[in-house]
Amino acid sequence: MNKLKVFIADDHSIVRSGIKGLFSGSAKYEVVGEAGDGLAALAGIGQHHPDIVIIDITMPELDGLLVTERIVKDYPGIKVIVFSMHQELQYAVDAMRVGAKAYILKGGDSGEILLAVDRVALGQIYISSPLSDQIMSDFVGIIRGEQALDSSETLTLREKEVLKLIAEGYTNKEIAAKLFLSVSTIKSYRVTLMRKLKVNDTASLVRIAMQQGLVMIK
Repeated sequence: MNKLKVFIADDHSIVRSGIKGLFSGSAKYEVVGEAGDGLAALAGIGQHHPDIVIIDITMPELDGLLVTERIVKDYPGIKVIVFSMHQELQYAVDAMRVGAKAYILKGGDSGEILLAVDRVALGQIYISSPLSDQIMSDFVGIIRGEQALDSSETLTLREKEVLKLIAEGYTNKEIAAKLFLSVSTIKSYRVTLMRKLKVNDTASLVRIAMQQGLVMIK
């Protein structure tokens, strides 16, 4: 039986080493590559064609959500697990929205990584508790009519942040400096925003940002 191939992307080498150690001697999985930033992750994934990718959200060049979105589009057979320090539910929702199969929190039991990998390998979804409990609670609220389900809420937190800065008149270079990202990443966000919001110019992005209350109308 061939082992399933795992690729790790995190900007901290000690984290990558720790995850690699979990698979040492595994009869089911082997780590075939690693990367410390989003662009290197995409290059490595294209080279190694792993079955499973474990990726952080906050990384240089391209963040983990953008990388996940590209993986799902370009390599639909690859399953992505987001491994993040962000405990806010919205980050988990954003990760699943762009195609991740699991969202696990850093700082928890290291065995949870292996559990998530096993679940994802079987085609299942996995989200760390208590985030999964909160999602279920919200879902029950929607079913009971206690909460409204906003179908227009399609942007991630980072996309909203970029949209807000665009609407405030900042250039790609200025936005990149503010968010500690590369200019090419901001350009990618612009393309994604236009695609998701079904517009073709900056003026339309500004109008939508105003409608959503991301910027104040002066």
